[in-house]
Amino acid sequence: MRLGRLVPYGISRCIYSNSRSARLGGPLGPTEIDHAMSSALGIPEVYAVPLIFLASESDLVIVLAPGGNETFHIVNEGFLRRMKKTAILINVARGSLVDTDALIRVLKEGGIHGAGLDVIEGEPNINLDHPLLHEPR
Repeated sequence: MRLGRLVPYGISRCIYSNSRSARLGGPLGPTEIDHAMSSALGIPEVYAVPLIFLASESDLVIVLAPGGNETFHIVNEGFLRRMKKTAILINVARGSLVDTDALIRVLKEGGIHGAGLDVIEGEPNINLDHPLLHEPR
């Protein structure tokens, strides 16, 4: 991820989840790579966390993962409902990673502030009446 592009926005913490941290009950301590990234970019905290922690603690969640069985709907209704009401979800990876029906429900209920989607589940077969195309957030 090009974390450096986020630095001008004044981020003070970058938490992420990977295949190892996703299954744990709590945050991992920063690795040598995390320390190096923190130092190079001037971001005080960089470290891996479980998905549940990531969902509940993040103001901005950027989905960057490969598609496949292990990541299918990794951002599901439970994940979305753990997010802050002020949080924003951005998916630039694969449409299959985000449960579209759950996202529509959570957006309509005001469960999160908004979503920025470069990809949508079911692409390229998306009709003009798709609910996400009419969701203002």
